[in-house]
Amino acid sequence: MNSPLSSPVFAPASPSADRDDDVGNFAPPARPSVSWGAIFAGLAAALALQVLFVLLGAGLGFAVYHPITEENPVLDLGAGAIVVQGVSAVFSLWFGGWVAGRFIPVGARATGWLHGFSVWCVATVAGLLFVSVGAGWMLGDLSKLVGGGLSLAGRPAAAMAGGATDLVRDALKQSGDALASFTDEAVGSRPANSTPAMNTRAKREVGMAVARLFNPMQQANLANNRAAVVQSLVDYAGLSPTDAARVVGEWTATYEHLKVDLTAAKNAAELKAREAADHAATALSIFSLCAFFAFVLGALAAGCGGKQGALCALKCDSRADEIVV
Repeated sequence: MNSPLSSPVFAPASPSADRDDDVGNFAPPARPSVSWGAIFAGLAAALALQVLFVLLGAGLGFAVYHPITEENPVLDLGAGAIVVQGVSAVFSLWFGGWVAGRFIPVGARATGWLHGFSVWCVATVAGLLFVSVGAGWMLGDLSKLVGGGLSLAGRPAAAMAGGATDLVRDALKQSGDALASFTDEAVGSRPANSTPAMNTRAKREVGMAVARLFNPMQQANLANNRAAVVQSLVDYAGLSPTDAARVVGEWTATYEHLKVDLTAAKNAAELKAREAADHAATALSIFSLCAFFAFVLGALAAGCGGKQGALCALKCDSRADEIVV
């Protein structure tokens, strides 16, 4: 006969089994997840609102644009466009963040600011991608600003290169004209009964001697080249040695004055290029800093909008619960 104490009915439950069962039934609270639907809804709202602001700003800007009466209309219009673009972008991002926060599911309402910040992140990446592939028609103002900043950075170098090229071209032309006038002057002093062949030879020989005399690479043989020009004038222009030396002296003085003028023009062009580079660097620095602060303000505005949207959703849910009760 079995004892009541030995009956299975009175067998004590195992404490370890209870603990295992309690642990097995414990479920950690679920973490709020990212709602990409809310983020993309906020992105669409931000872009759509930005398009409206761009059209409104363009209409108002061209309505008050008077290129005839204003002193610097392009600069004024560009500065106004930057201000309008920045303010409208910040407000559009705030509204996009608010939409994203409003559409967050119930379990993720505490991450409204994060969803708003995600709207800014997606908008920034998408805008850069659209601009890089040439499909950013909705972000046209942003692409123009970035392109304007880059072109502004390249203008000093282009201006310096263009100014140097024009300066070299003008210097060569003026030098060539001066040397040609020297040769024509020498040939023109020949006797009237000279044959065309003799005149052509005289022009060639005198021209070669003059070119060697005023060639910067021939400065080491300046005395010999000067004597050669004097001799060519005596042989082919019919001048006396004294008159030939006097003419060469006059040519040398004229050419030195020309060199002084070209040097002054070169210095003025270099100074203007440096000033343009300095102004461009300052403008590009201001543009970059303004763009940085605009992006930071956009991120903060989107985050605040997401938080406000989530709070609005919570208030709407509480009111709905009160109505149901």
